[in-house]
Amino acid sequence: MTALEAPDFAEPIEAWRAWRVVMSEDGLRLGSVVKATVWPAREALVAACLRPRAFRWFNRRHLAAEAPGADCDCGIYAAWLEDAGSYLRDAADALSVGRVIGRVSLWGTVVECERGFRASHAYPSVVYVLRDSVSRRKQYTAAGIADELRSYDVPVELVDASCVEVVSTLGKRCGSLMRRGAETGNA
Repeated sequence: MTALEAPDFAEPIEAWRAWRVVMSEDGLRLGSVVKATVWPAREALVAACLRPRAFRWFNRRHLAAEAPGADCDCGIYAAWLEDAGSYLRDAADALSVGRVIGRVSLWGTVVECERGFRASHAYPSVVYVLRDSVSRRKQYTAAGIADELRSYDVPVELVDASCVEVVSTLGKRCGSLMRRGAETGNA
């Protein structure tokens, strides 16, 4: 999209994603499950191309300000509920306090992909903390994680479901964002 083109939508797109809950200087924060990106509290996460500089040099048209680029896989990812739920499997990994799932608002440049979206800007709209989302270190309870994540100023809910049950539990509550077929009527 060039600077003169108008977006196709007037409001943010809502989708799902999983986050690692990580320790930071400011307390617990949401972090990417795949990259070393920590989501700031009370401000939008803005995408940047994380492709190694050597690869960006070969394609000079792709600048960090263009994330998500059409010729790159950069951007802030969000998915349909079923796909986002698959990232909860390793809830107690060594790099984080635990994992949570939630809905996220996407805006700016948004590219639709096979399993969801890549966007230039995002912010959580609701976070769900599961009963088994705590780390092996057991420093935090699910309620403790939820309390700390309220710093994002969005609803944070405790869900009495395991990582395995969360897709069906949240799907019953929020079915319209469960998968593409449910939204479009094409199962």
